[in-house]
Amino acid sequence: MDLVTLTSQRLDAEPYTTAEIISKYAEIDPRTVNNRINQYKFDLLEFGALEFSTIKTLNPNGGRPRKIWRLNEEQAMLLITYLDNTKPVRQFKKALIKQFTAMKRALIERQAKFELGKEFSKSLHDAIKESPALGEHNHLYINVNKLVYKQALGVSTKELRKVRGISVNDTITNYLSPSEADAVRKVKSQITALLDMKLNYQQIKAALQVQGIVYQIRLTLPAKAASH
Repeated sequence: MDLVTLTSQRLDAEPYTTAEIISKYAEIDPRTVNNRINQYKFDLLEFGALEFSTIKTLNPNGGRPRKIWRLNEEQAMLLITYLDNTKPVRQFKKALIKQFTAMKRALIERQAKFELGKEFSKSLHDAIKESPALGEHNHLYINVNKLVYKQALGVSTKELRKVRGISVNDTITNYLSPSEADAVRKVKSQITALLDMKLNYQQIKAALQVQGIVYQIRLTLPAKAASH
């Protein structure tokens, strides 16, 4: 069961749970959970803003949209202390702690890979800048960047941005898993070495194609996007 979600796919995302999840898995009436949130609102606000999303009611006769509270780790743990200490609540709390801990560890690993990758990116940038091929190829920086992801992950930068909702002003490396970051770093290192050998773009591309894709990933469009 997924008790914890991330606010986005970025490596600086924040993990959270919802009032609905607490209600379902702690076996507490949703109105009770929401009442506790409203009752202790100012306590919860000490640990961050109280975020929420709204969903339309399924009532065919209409009705007000439902508010779904989102709680960060501290808010969720505090709220649970204000609930009755039943067996389902205790079991849920243990499971929630484990998932928050696992999610934070995964984010820390991604952040560490991101920081490590900065040096490889800098080395690649410097190698492109010093390459004789730069004078022959007006778009060497752009094409090398595209080649990195195609050879590392088997997908184009355009596809990756579309599926993961990455804007053109954002950095793709902010959205990579540790395994994906490792593959990207490996290809960047290889291209840097090939540029240092004075190979041009086509020669580098041919050399990389011999080894194949380092870490093939599959991209699945969100349901709404896939239906168009």
